[in-house]
Amino acid sequence: MNSISSDSVLKLFRQDTLLDLRKLAFQLGVDTANSMLKAVIDNLERNGKIRRIGGKGRHTLFVLATFEG
Repeated sequence: MNSISSDSVLKLFRQDTLLDLRKLAFQLGVDTANSMLKAVIDNLERNGKIRRIGGKGRHTLFVLATFEG
């Protein structure tokens, strides 16, 4: 299982600025219901690094909100 961290998630967003939860989870090698993935996404949203732009549940769309490292 791959390590899930803010850096690993942001790295994927830098490659593809628009991702849905299913694609993000697949690229990280985890299930969409993974608690660590949810915690990292919530933290990135709270810090303004990514933004939720639509969808529900597994179909939630996220976009990179900043171009900073």
